[in-house]
Amino acid sequence: MKALKAIGLLLHYPEVEVIEHTDELAAVLDATPGFTPDTRQKIIAFMRQRHSRDLLNIQGEYVALFDRGRSLSLHLFEHVHGESRDRGQAMVDLLETYRQQGLDISANELPDYLPIFLEFCSILPESEASNWLQEIEHLLQLLHSRLETRENPYSILFKALLEIGGLDGADAAMYYRIENEKRDDTPQALDSVWAEEPVIFGPTEGCGGAITNKGQAVPVDTSRLQQSHG
Repeated sequence: MKALKAIGLLLHYPEVEVIEHTDELAAVLDATPGFTPDTRQKIIAFMRQRHSRDLLNIQGEYVALFDRGRSLSLHLFEHVHGESRDRGQAMVDLLETYRQQGLDISANELPDYLPIFLEFCSILPESEASNWLQEIEHLLQLLHSRLETRENPYSILFKALLEIGGLDGADAAMYYRIENEKRDDTPQALDSVWAEEPVIFGPTEGCGGAITNKGQAVPVDTSRLQQSHG
């Protein structure tokens, strides 16, 4: 699924090499089944708009959006485990899963970084890639709805991921919670620890985790990630 790698490149820190290949990325996404016509049109418009702007401005906006708080972090396990020691073992397990599929990542990239995760999914058979996207369905819904609520153009990339995976968008309860949550990227918020309850991969049987009807997180047995998908 080349489209997953293409979206991963668009979610990575903006670099001139990627922006200069807008036409090639647009061709990949235009040929990808699963998108609604509206999503396909908006994601290509997003790329064209980036191509027409000053790179330094785009990079500054990217850092302010994804790196100033945890609520929009592109590191998946930061939402799942926060700063707990469980995150370390989950990283090890995920890295080993990558290696079993022949994906070696550079030492300066964490394995739970979403663009890396999408590159991993892109080398899998379509059914397996869809299964992995289902693992992070709740996180994709969360990030999409937060960006959409802020009317940020990056939201279309997460909508595209949900559509590729055949996944549902966020429900009304999630949108209500997000519309009423405090921003964590303000100067005041950056001085305090983000206290939102972690969400989890799932719900899937293989990972042993779920979100209950009351929105409570059930711990994930991260040691089973490799067994389930290795």
